[in-house]
Amino acid sequence: MTVVRRSESEDARSRAIWTRELLDCQPEQECDELVQLTASLCGAPIGLLTLLDARHQWFRASEGLKLGDVPRESAFCAHAIRQDGLFVVKDALIDVRFGTNPLVTGEPVLRFYAGVPLHTTDGHMLGTVCVIDTKPRILTAEQAHALEVMRRQISARMELRVQRKILEEVIREKEKASASLQASEELFRAFMNASPFLSYIKDAAGRLLFYNRSFAQRFGVTEYAWLGRTDEQLWSRNLTQSVRTHDLEVMAGGQIVETEEHIRGADGKISSLRSYKFPCHDSAGNVLLAGVAVDVSGEVAHKAELERYHRELEEANDQLRKLAVTDELTGLRNRRAFEERLVMEFSMARRRKRELSILLLDVDNFKMINDRWGHASGDDVLRRLGMILRTTVRLPDMPARYGGEEFVVLLPESGEESAMGLARRVMQRVATEEWENAPVTVSMGMASMNDSLMHGYQMVELADEALYAAKRAGKNRVMVHGG
Repeated sequence: MTVVRRSESEDARSRAIWTRELLDCQPEQECDELVQLTASLCGAPIGLLTLLDARHQWFRASEGLKLGDVPRESAFCAHAIRQDGLFVVKDALIDVRFGTNPLVTGEPVLRFYAGVPLHTTDGHMLGTVCVIDTKPRILTAEQAHALEVMRRQISARMELRVQRKILEEVIREKEKASASLQASEELFRAFMNASPFLSYIKDAAGRLLFYNRSFAQRFGVTEYAWLGRTDEQLWSRNLTQSVRTHDLEVMAGGQIVETEEHIRGADGKISSLRSYKFPCHDSAGNVLLAGVAVDVSGEVAHKAELERYHRELEEANDQLRKLAVTDELTGLRNRRAFEERLVMEFSMARRRKRELSILLLDVDNFKMINDRWGHASGDDVLRRLGMILRTTVRLPDMPARYGGEEFVVLLPESGEESAMGLARRVMQRVATEEWENAPVTVSMGMASMNDSLMHGYQMVELADEALYAAKRAGKNRVMVHGG
């Protein structure tokens, strides 16, 4: 890491901004999200972003734990911040440094801690990013690496926030000093050329009156080649129209406007610039447009990568949610999903006095199919039966695999007559299906909503009784409970 040397006044200003902007403000959403992601990657219930001064520790972004400021002598992070790398406490209760710590003996009991220090590019320590658990544990090498990656990203964002405030202060200082700087163009140019930011000034017609050395180097021109040129002479028609519209809005608004711009430099590469535009006045009182910009291409690229990772993570979570409620063999909903829907539909039917029915279906002689032709043939029967149910039921109905060779169909707003109609259609589809080895038959039991039922599982029990009645009556039929 390159350490940038700064003057004592710059250090003092940086510390003042750090105290005011980091310790005394609400955490940014992005830091919250990074801390949440850190905890998730490390498999820990608690993630923290802490900031420390000489006497106290503040929690400025946290997930899973809400604390205010903590005396520095009690803070785990006071140890972590003195480390060059990862600081880990596997079990604080048996660690001589923390066994009597109020954060360990109090509620909740903190047992595990892993943290890495946050610091600015000039070595100024800010705090830590850490994960905590209420039980002893260890980090994997991958989790330790993830914590280090997150440390760099959060440090960069905190440093950028401080640098942004420094930049805004520089802009304000420049405005205050504009009267004296106008009297000495050489002093003004020296000041601007020493700046690491791209700087420029335009008049109301869009002509460049000034640009600094960083600006010239970005576009591969000399320090005077573009002076007096207008936006129309420098940029494409579409870009000129966009730039002019925005510049005029800034000059009319009278305030600093922050925007993100994408430009092609002299090397042909597209760079992302965070630009600050603001109106200023010349000695005659004419309104001019001034602008400074800082290259944030790395931050934009990381943000895009982080968004891509979030999308992939969400897609993976969606797939996991689908697997949690789907029967892998048949593609139907599983028993868990059916029972969750049953509770909801039963409550709604009872509250709104609506009809509700259940069909319970069992493959006849399924053990014989497995024994004679093998389990692969049995699985094929279940898959094809799942397809028959899926393509026969109505849109509001819910077919599911209940277990083994048993299937169930939940029929909202269906009474006995409607449910029996569906049962006959399923029986017909099963009878006409071209099965691989031998004809397949099914037995069904049906039960419908009535005032005596207290919960949906009773309907399943009644349908089960009807199913076994169908089995006893010779199979390959539908029986209605109480019918």
